[in-house]
Amino acid sequence: MPHKSVLSIGQCCADHSSISRLINQNFQVEIINADSSTEAFSLIDSKTFSLILVNRIFDSNAESGLDFIEKYYSKKASASPTMLVSNFEQSQNDALKLGADLGFGKNALTSPDTLLKLKKHLLD
Repeated sequence: MPHKSVLSIGQCCADHSSISRLINQNFQVEIINADSSTEAFSLIDSKTFSLILVNRIFDSNAESGLDFIEKYYSKKASASPTMLVSNFEQSQNDALKLGADLGFGKNALTSPDTLLKLKKHLLD
């Protein structure tokens, strides 16, 4: 059983599948999906995650991933690292200002740079 866990929030089924495939091919971690901020905060309250991946706009209800990141860091004194999943540079910059690590876009899933970003949190 993997000892590290990733929480993936707000991805559509296809994107969650692509992100899960990338992570499973390169790391031994558990990946848990959450569709909404309510579901995500419930999971966060019950489990520690090595990394939280947050979609820019949640597929299920159009919640803002940036709003989630802001609320998350305002609630958690010792927070798990987050990354925004977005192709938009301005959104990535906004996430950085809120406390997130530099994330990646769905267009960059096969980029070696994306793997380097993930390795920082998912390798021992």
